[in-house]
Amino acid sequence: MRRSFLALECILVAAFAACGASSTGAPVKPPGESSEPASESSAEAPKSSPPKPEEAAAVEGEVNAVPQTCAEGQAEGICAPPRSFVKVLCGTYPKPDVALIMFSKASPFTRGYMNRNLEAWYTSGQQSTSAKLVFDEEVVVLAHPKPRAGGMVIGNGGTPYDVLRIDGVCSSVETEAITMKRPPSPKYATIPWQHLEKNVRDALLADPNIAKADATRRKECKGTTSLGVISPACAKADDRLSTTIADYVVHGGQSPMPKR
Repeated sequence: MRRSFLALECILVAAFAACGASSTGAPVKPPGESSEPASESSAEAPKSSPPKPEEAAAVEGEVNAVPQTCAEGQAEGICAPPRSFVKVLCGTYPKPDVALIMFSKASPFTRGYMNRNLEAWYTSGQQSTSAKLVFDEEVVVLAHPKPRAGGMVIGNGGTPYDVLRIDGVCSSVETEAITMKRPPSPKYATIPWQHLEKNVRDALLADPNIAKADATRRKECKGTTSLGVISPACAKADDRLSTTIADYVVHGGQSPMPKR
């Protein structure tokens, strides 16, 4: 009887010993423990991939050149710049220096004209400057895509326009607010002369009419800008300078790229 008990005990001990080892004889690792040491890269948080070229340009917020080609996907008869360019142009602050080139007579991009007064915001990007567009104001079309097939039709079925004012502000306006018919005397947003880069101002001052308008502005505005208050004569001279620059640009005058 005692021999039988001892034999049974030996069998149980041998069974437990077999369970404590793997089929190869290696000890069983605790749950969740890896068989290979963790590398430094696995311990660190995953790194984001470098931005695409157009994304990097948008972050920098600078325009190095104005394209002369029309983007695909626009409505019939619309020549608008490439989306990557528009993303940079309208991504941060207004760029009046670049707008002057866009409004040049040689620029291929479609012009539109406001058929009503309208306060608008730019809804296709980050630039959020409010703009009060006026009746007969000329704008450059930045985007007017083809309607999506099978999409919901709103109003007359046209997609909204993204437009550029001559002061560098981007705006989004409804289709009904734009006409392609040029009025006898288009209007333009006020060009911020003091915000133009020096090389741009120097180039514009080579035109006698602009130089004369600037001389008048400096005379009328001297000592009248303290606390942001200007005289009526100064305001009139400032508007005259802006109108003279716009007239020069849209009728063939050349304005250079800004040098910062």
